[in-house]
Amino acid sequence: LVDICRQSIVFQTTEDLCRCLELIADDDDIKLCAIKNRLTPAYDARATAGYRDVNLNLCIVTEDTHRLGLSAHVCEVQLLLEPFALVKNDAGHKRYVAFRNARGQ
Repeated sequence: LVDICRQSIVFQTTEDLCRCLELIADDDDIKLCAIKNRLTPAYDARATAGYRDVNLNLCIVTEDTHRLGLSAHVCEVQLLLEPFALVKNDAGHKRYVAFRNARGQ
């Protein structure tokens, strides 16, 4: 269970998205557990009904998170471009879930 804590960050350009990813990767307080790059040309977007993002699973590891017992809590951060954010709403998510369920995932 990794997405109890989920947040999206929306970008105007791929350059800004990539810069954010670099800053997250370089932050000593963040442990990246997984990166799913759905923006790469090699990614088959049919698997997600055309939706694309960069999905990060990460832990925030600081003295405070250790003290609170949260340093192993995995958070999900979705980095996405604005056109995808505009269609990512309740109705869009319901369509995606129906699509995913139809595929048996």
